[in-house]
Amino acid sequence: MSNQEPIANYKFNYKTTANKVMKNINLSGKTIIITGGYSGIGLEMTKQLSRAGAKIIIPARRMEVAKKNLSKIKNIDRKL
Repeated sequence: MSNQEPIANYKFNYKTTANKVMKNINLSGKTIIITGGYSGIGLEMTKQLSRAGAKIIIPARRMEVAKKNLSKIKNIDRKL
């Protein structure tokens, strides 16, 4: 077994934002299911994937929270 080594010239690190990771990514025509996509880090992923053009399906247990948090995000399959 070899030791892990950093990847030379890797452009992402622990300070990298989701905006930077998703820059220039086009997900138009893709459908993504995100469990927990209406709160916390799941909500942030939902926002980024939506900006990239993906159609997003988010199963939810807490419907009122989901409706409130997802109300302004595009490309959400709204079967709430």
